[in-house]
This record gives sequence, structure tokens and C-alpha cells, in this order.
Amino acid sequence: MASIMLEYLYALSLLSITITLFYLTKSCFTFKGEIPHQGEEITNRIEKVHGVLDELTDIINEFAQSLPIPDIAQTPSNPLMAILNTLISPTPSPLGHGNKTQEEWTLHEIDETNTTQTETINQ
Repeated sequence: MASIMLEYLYALSLLSITITLFYLTKSCFTFKGEIPHQGEEITNRIEKVHGVLDELTDIINEFAQSLPIPDIAQTPSNPLMAILNTLISPTPSPLGHGNKTQEEWTLHEIDETNTTQTETINQ
């Protein structure tokens, strides 16, 4: 008796799987027909949002350019940079800096008679 009940249960399960497969296939075909229409609608919505975001960025950019930029002294991120910034002046040296007298230096000619050192290097 139990084996007959199992056979009926198997048959009922197979019948329900077959019916479910039919409805699933039918709904997939109807869904496949709706996908292009929904895809176009999604594309249109994205284009609208893109246009709004472009307008917002233009407005923000115009607003940012209209604001005066204050001169804010920025602090260096590490102590070494702070020390270098205090030592190195951001302005160039004035024109009067340095010695204005020009000294003439004598040029020493090369003595080619002492070739022992160059001969030992070449050998």
C-alpha cells in the first residue's frame, strides 16, 4: 500500500512540475516582449537624470566661479615642510643682492708635459 502511495506522489509531483514549467515558459515569453519597452523607458529616465545633473553642475560651477577666493595661508602637512617654508622665502631675491664688483680670474692652462698620470689611466 505504501509503495502505491509513493507512486501516486511521484506522479502528482511530475504533473505539477510539468504544469509549472508550462506557466514559467509562457511568462518568460511575455517578459521577453516587455524587456525592450522597459529598456527604452529606463534609458529615457537615465537621459532625463543626466540632463538635470548637467544643469546642476553648471549652476554650481557658475556659483563657485562668482565667489571671491580668499587668500588662506595653508599649513604644511608635516614639520619638515614647515621648516623648509620658513627657510626658503617665496619671493625672489632682490636685485641688489650679492656683490656687484666683478673680479677677473686668471685662467690656468693645461700642462700637457705631465702625461704620466693619463698614461697610467689609459693603460
